[in-house]
Amino acid sequence: MKILVCMKAVPSTGQVQVDGQFRLQRDGAKLQWNIADEAALEAALTLKSAEDTVTVLTMGPAKLEDPLRELLARGADRAILVSDPAFAGADTVATAGTIAKAAEFLGDFDLILCGRRAIDGETGQTPAMVAAALGIPCISNAESVQLQNGAVFVARRLESGTVLLSVPCPVCVSMCEYTYTLRLPGIMGMRRAKSKTVELLDSAALGLSPQSCGLKGSLTKVISMDSKFPGLRNGPKETDLNAGTDALLAMLQEVVK
Repeated sequence: MKILVCMKAVPSTGQVQVDGQFRLQRDGAKLQWNIADEAALEAALTLKSAEDTVTVLTMGPAKLEDPLRELLARGADRAILVSDPAFAGADTVATAGTIAKAAEFLGDFDLILCGRRAIDGETGQTPAMVAAALGIPCISNAESVQLQNGAVFVARRLESGTVLLSVPCPVCVSMCEYTYTLRLPGIMGMRRAKSKTVELLDSAALGLSPQSCGLKGSLTKVISMDSKFPGLRNGPKETDLNAGTDALLAMLQEVVK
């Protein structure tokens, strides 16, 4: 079983600058792995048997090489950095197209795992777009995933509860955040990671033209941006605990009518 885990490095602070084209300036920002993507990686490592391989892939700047090596120390077998100045400013369409090209370049994967959404963009579009580009099914909002006889069994979160699905491989599954807690790197894992190489893929290796990736290949154009802060709500102030509880209960009952 060949498992690919797509990871994204996101700003670890809300104080991120944007440029004249309303793109996030990530160069000087402190980055962390997206929370839902960490759950996807732990799910892959939990599924992995002695015969299976787990490959982690991310698209971003060259400084992500060391964070990728840390993922090798946590148990991944192979780390891929998709990096090229031409990839800068990519929207979900261009990002998914680039990731799909990288997945095809690396070989046939039985299972692709990723987070259901990134905390910086919150679009939740990329996993399904990657699956569509590869021509494979996609299961979103997964709470758990298991493998059996060449198929995945997924518990998928819905607004009304949970549905259990069985889909034959290959398939792409996007994991909900906090469903799997990513393990810490061990001493032996850190030693093994030092001897491994983080592989680099650029636009030339993937056969991508400048017009098909990055900002030029993006269909989304941000034309304006504004910061909105919630205003203070004007309402009665209640200092009595019982009276306040009764008032809150009345408000909730009115909402659900």
